[in-house]
Amino acid sequence: MEKQLYTGEVRTQGESMARSTTEAQAFKIFMDEPVELGGRNGAPSPLDFILAAHAGCLNYMTFFIAKELGIPVSGTDITVRGSLDPAKFAGTDRSVRAGYQSLEVTIHVKSTANADQIAKLKSEVEARCPVSDNLANPTPVNITMKVSA
Repeated sequence: MEKQLYTGEVRTQGESMARSTTEAQAFKIFMDEPVELGGRNGAPSPLDFILAAHAGCLNYMTFFIAKELGIPVSGTDITVRGSLDPAKFAGTDRSVRAGYQSLEVTIHVKSTANADQIAKLKSEVEARCPVSDNLANPTPVNITMKVSA
C-alpha cells in the first residue's frame, strides 16, 4: 500500500511589491514589509512568518511529544531569532545566502519535569519538528513562472 502524504498548499495574491494576501485553508494571511523596504509596515513580513511558523511548530511538537512521553507541560514561551545578511537580497553580494544565516531558538517549558525528562523532550522535539527539518535541511524547490494578462 502506498503511503499517504500530507500536501499543504497556499495561494498568494500580490497587491504591490511589498503587500500580499495569502489564503491558507479557510484563513487569510496578510504580509507587508517595513517602510524602508517599500511597504507600509501593515503586517508581518514573509521572513517574520518563517520565524512564527518555526515557533508555532516547536510549540505544537513540545506539547505533542510531552504528552506522548508522559511529561507534564502546562505552557511554553518560545523565542526564535534569525540573522540575515541583506546583501544578496539587495543584489550587492551574490556570494552570501539570501535567507537566514542562523536561527537561535529558546524554549521555556512550564513543567515540573526533571532535567533528564526535559533533555529527552528537547531531543525528540529537535528530531521531529517538521518546520525545523525544512529549515535545517535542503528541500527541493521547483519554481515555474508564467505570464498572465
